[in-house]
Amino acid sequence: MRSTVEPVEPTKVRINIVVEPDELRPAIDRTVRRLSREVRVPGFRKGKVPRQVIEARIGREALIAEAIEQEAVPEFYAKAIEENGVNPLSRARVDPPDYKDGEPLEFSATVEVKPVIDLPPYHGVHVERPTLEVTDEHVDTQLDRLRERVAQLEVIGRPLAKGDFAQIDLRATRHTTEIPELTRTDFLYEVGSGTVVPKLDEELEGTRKGDILRFNATLPEGAGEELAGQEVTFQVLVKEAKSKVLPKLDDDFAQEASEFDTLEELRADLRQKLEEAATAQVASELETRVLQAYLDVVEVPLPESLVHDELHYRANRFAQQLGMMGVTFDQWLEATEQTREGIEADLRAQAERAVKAQLVLEALAAAEGMETTDEEVEAEIRRQAQRVGRDPEQVRGALTDGGDGMIRGDILRSKALAFLVEHAEQVDPTDDAAEPKE
Repeated sequence: MRSTVEPVEPTKVRINIVVEPDELRPAIDRTVRRLSREVRVPGFRKGKVPRQVIEARIGREALIAEAIEQEAVPEFYAKAIEENGVNPLSRARVDPPDYKDGEPLEFSATVEVKPVIDLPPYHGVHVERPTLEVTDEHVDTQLDRLRERVAQLEVIGRPLAKGDFAQIDLRATRHTTEIPELTRTDFLYEVGSGTVVPKLDEELEGTRKGDILRFNATLPEGAGEELAGQEVTFQVLVKEAKSKVLPKLDDDFAQEASEFDTLEELRADLRQKLEEAATAQVASELETRVLQAYLDVVEVPLPESLVHDELHYRANRFAQQLGMMGVTFDQWLEATEQTREGIEADLRAQAERAVKAQLVLEALAAAEGMETTDEEVEAEIRRQAQRVGRDPEQVRGALTDGGDGMIRGDILRSKALAFLVEHAEQVDPTDDAAEPKE
């Protein structure tokens, strides 16, 4: 067998294959044996039909054509891509084979491949260094959230206002038929939260313990397909009126809300956690800026199969997120005032950027001779196992064919991105006179 590879597009190659007649004979023999098992011929058992009988029954030309299509083309195509180091991204499009009995078989297969990327210089990518300062106000915000978490409710005698809590019996009916999904007893409801219907908040404001309310309201889209848009009658009994009381910011609060004995210790711990989070956020933002700055100067022809797969993945993930929120795609479009075409265009742009980033980082890793070790793969498997709360052996066993290669690819791309960031030139935005820093 002889084979050559020629580029036909930046992301496609044509593999030309020539198979000598003697190399073709095993494929014909395999076809004869298979047809011997499949073809029913009176007087012969399955698998025992002689070759000359099969040829006489279906014709030699049909036999040879079957052998070429089902056996020879797949076999010699696989050998050709292995010998030439071609890694197809798509199923091959095979041109009709050219064959005359007794002469060499010639055919061509066109496949999509990753493009060869001409990388611009990647040392010294120029970006503005992101900054994020943790202030006293940030710490105070965290303290306020802690206070909200441990706040107590106390009974009040004044009328209910927004932010207060009403303990109510709530009954919802439609044409005298009770709606179980909306009927509750001893329901602690925050006035102004709007979690049932907006009119409930309007009716509760200004009421006191013992008041009875009755009103009609149209259920919103969030009530579900069966109930949304229906007019429902609500009857409410206000059983208690309560107000949230926040604890004082003192050492007693620190002991109640945390493992610390003093407020100062709690503040110091909150500041440390915020600074750690800020450092991680700055590092992530720096990676994003450096990568985008480099991608802006690289020309990459994108294989459509990779873009299609990435777009399919992102569209499915988007649909899953909407499902988790209990929102349909049409409801999302209406709420966000977007169009289907706009969402699809945005998802495709995201997919194209992701594929471009993948290809560029892989090319950079190859240019720098980066490799992955078995230890790094094992460490990544353990990290993934810890993230999903599973045993590493379970994660390892769940890897499909090629799963190890996917992990190695992720590690290589991470290394390439780290290299790009490490050698970037960062400008401090607070110092106009500062020189770029490497």
